[in-house]
Amino acid sequence: MNQIPSFTLTLTLFSLLSLLFLPRTALAVDENFTICSVPRYCGKLNIKFPFFIEEQTEPRCGYPGFKIHCRNKTIPILSLPDGNYTINDIFYQTQSLHVSQAERDAAVCSHSIRNISLPEDRYYLDARTSTEMVLLFSCNLASQPSWELSKYKIDCAGESESNSTLALFKDDPKLSFASGFCGERVGAAVGFDHRGSGGVEGLLNRGFVLNWTASNCSVCEKSGGWCGFDYGSYHFKCFCPDRPHAARCSPGMHLFYLFLSC
Repeated sequence: MNQIPSFTLTLTLFSLLSLLFLPRTALAVDENFTICSVPRYCGKLNIKFPFFIEEQTEPRCGYPGFKIHCRNKTIPILSLPDGNYTINDIFYQTQSLHVSQAERDAAVCSHSIRNISLPEDRYYLDARTSTEMVLLFSCNLASQPSWELSKYKIDCAGESESNSTLALFKDDPKLSFASGFCGERVGAAVGFDHRGSGGVEGLLNRGFVLNWTASNCSVCEKSGGWCGFDYGSYHFKCFCPDRPHAARCSPGMHLFYLFLSC
């Protein structure tokens, strides 16, 4: 009755000893794992999946549509349809990042603020952390019904009661009423932190939190792998020391890698 367990144990020990004496070339670490395990930084920010740095990181180490540019090797820039944004911080656990307008010459009174435009398959605004501010231009506040809108007015040089600029939050009940007295309308994302100076301009410059949608990397990382993307099959992959896996590395794979690193 004891022969089967004894035989199994002997076979397991033999397999492990055989592994130890295999040539290193037969135990080569997978190329994807090696490439994507190299830390990448832009300034002080660690850039990893789903992001990849243009001309610095292999696209396979990121996710399609999450390319960023490292301006002057210090400033991470995210390009959205409405313009460029500086990435101030990345919160990988919550899949979110704090961004602000990269082009500081954009100003409310110069009408250079553009409508926020997010690729809906990649990014979204979480209502718990960010909201939208609506800027209304060419507003006529000269008539009596519109006088109550004066509290939303932004003091812009050269403007008058018949040509004013207003700023309201998207959920303000007066927004629809105010829109009837104005011409152009622009929506800009802002955070809920209204502290600090600078009024509307300051609020816009302080930026907002943007959430992203991509394959969750936590399971792969906890198993000892590096997240990436296979452009051949167009699927997420967990790059492990032995080979790419669908979601996670096999148990004990980190020990395999440590052995090869010795």
